[in-house]
Amino acid sequence: MDPLGNLIDWIAVYGIFGLVAFGLAERFLPALPSYGVLVAIGIAADGAVWSLHTAVIGTTIGSVTGALGLYLLIRAVGRKRSVKLLYWAGRWVGLSHPRIDWILSSLRAREGALTILSQLIPTVRLISPIAAGLLGMNTLRFVCGVAVGIALWNGLFIAGGYLAVLAIPGINSSALALKILVLLVVAEVLTALVWRLQRRYSMRLNPGVSKR
Repeated sequence: MDPLGNLIDWIAVYGIFGLVAFGLAERFLPALPSYGVLVAIGIAADGAVWSLHTAVIGTTIGSVTGALGLYLLIRAVGRKRSVKLLYWAGRWVGLSHPRIDWILSSLRAREGALTILSQLIPTVRLISPIAAGLLGMNTLRFVCGVAVGIALWNGLFIAGGYLAVLAIPGINSSALALKILVLLVVAEVLTALVWRLQRRYSMRLNPGVSKR
């Protein structure tokens, strides 16, 4: 069985519009395994369905559009409601209040670089547009940073799927996505450990800072 392969068949019916629609949907549906679908899209990027660069461009356009929509929504809603939405979204993707506060302070300190990097962290990438809107980040800077980060994220997994099918013709995209999921979980756990160690070290240097 290959459920991701079946999903790709559905996306392929709509061509580049299907790629854009997927990119848009993955910003609003945290349960959607975007990395897995991207891998499957890469496996299908043989020129018959879509080319490799078309796959990256189409999914990036959709995802950037979704991220910009969230950013503008937060700017329109206002700070008080936005904070509640941010914490709610954080719980949905497994981020605690302290980690969200850390993300906000990090984005405030170095907007450009961290906007790009935030799109390369599985859970953080989903709430970073909300955080950017809450902080009132410059719109052009936000769009440029997010576009670069999303292009890197999408390109990495699409290229991975493309290279995998070249190495192993007929590979099951769902099985490959499951293996990648394990690697992502390990990477995220290691990132969380590094964050906790960094936070603990900062508190030792600044004992006046209270723990949240």
